[in-house]
Amino acid sequence: MKKISETVAEKWGVPKDVIMDIPRITVSGDREIYIEHHKGVSYCTQGEVRIVTGGGEVCIFGKNLIITAIRREDVLVEGAFEKIEYIKKHK
Repeated sequence: MKKISETVAEKWGVPKDVIMDIPRITVSGDREIYIEHHKGVSYCTQGEVRIVTGGGEVCIFGKNLIITAIRREDVLVEGAFEKIEYIKKHK
């Protein structure tokens, strides 16, 4: 069953990530990841970065990870990625 916000997004032609408060994740190879609609950073080391989103956390694992840009709506992480996971928040 669809959520009301998903139906509204479809009817109005608005991107679902905007209406439903879910992240938009763009990965460029194994060196750059851009995450829109984040809620902050919960953990950051050279080997792991965790970005909080409306529905959970995006976990990035790798080597030489660094947050090169962080703004109110988006964050850019660079480094040598080995694995990216999305951990859904339980409701």
